[in-house]
Amino acid sequence: MQNSKPKQPSGKGKEEGKISIRKKAGKKVQDHGRRTVLVQSLRELLREEDPSSLTFAKVCARAKIPRASAYHFFPNMGALYLGLRLVHSELVSARLERVDTSKFETWQDYVYFLAIEAASVVREDRALMRVVYGVRNEETQHIGKTLDSTIAKLALSQVEDRFLLPDLPDVARKVGIAVSLIDSVFRYSFREQGEITEEMVGEAGRAAVAYLRCYLPEYLKHRK
Repeated sequence: MQNSKPKQPSGKGKEEGKISIRKKAGKKVQDHGRRTVLVQSLRELLREEDPSSLTFAKVCARAKIPRASAYHFFPNMGALYLGLRLVHSELVSARLERVDTSKFETWQDYVYFLAIEAASVVREDRALMRVVYGVRNEETQHIGKTLDSTIAKLALSQVEDRFLLPDLPDVARKVGIAVSLIDSVFRYSFREQGEITEEMVGEAGRAAVAYLRCYLPEYLKHRK
């Protein structure tokens, strides 16, 4: 009995397959573009208005995207705020990753620098400050915890790159607590004054340094 060979697609079938792939790829690009436009529209509105006055309809109107289409990408305002928080997370991480650790003489210098950089990202864009410290919902709280964890890991890596650390149990957790202290002081400043003041940036650094002094010696040797 002769084995039958699998039927090869005809030239027309191959071409139709290529067209289908191109259409799917084009739709993905279009979808990504609409998501970006919606998040950017929210960012623009937050530079002008308080989160309490924003609605899904306002964001869609600014983006010039029908609400029915926008719901496909973001089912509610919480999801939109989450999208903008992710932008903030990427900006903070990218900023810290460019740091030259060799310029720090002490670990305390690095902690103060960390507070200054974290504050700078939100102080340069009112929308980011409002979404980070003026919006409280389940989605943004989760990403806030994730961002704190990411910054803590990056900070620990950079400190270890520059200094010889003693063998401390749970050192990553302790650095995470220091990062959370910085964030808590910023939140207090925003709640009290509607912004993160220079004074409170210093207070945030002092709070984190004071906490870490409970575990780190005052002076750490540099790595060769």
